[in-house]
Amino acid sequence: MFQIISLLVLISAIGYMVSVRGKVKTGQAVDQLSGGEKVYVWITCLLNPVFSGAVFYYGWKKMLPHKAKQANSISLWAFLLEIVLGVIYFFMLSPR
Repeated sequence: MFQIISLLVLISAIGYMVSVRGKVKTGQAVDQLSGGEKVYVWITCLLNPVFSGAVFYYGWKKMLPHKAKQANSISLWAFLLEIVLGVIYFFMLSPR
């Protein structure tokens, strides 16, 4: 079940990245992720941080470099948050 969810998140991230990149005209400067874009990137990165972050970063790197950097930092924070929560669960909440 987890593999299916992970695959769906990856496909969704690729589709969203392509749709946002397709709306940008050559030479148009779009500097920041909007509120809705941030929420979408956070959700996909929390569900699949490594692959979603890579899709957003490498998909937007040339045309939207600031959005790519923001998405990359969001995926890093999501990954670190999952590691911290995993360590807390493993050492404090797991039954012995």
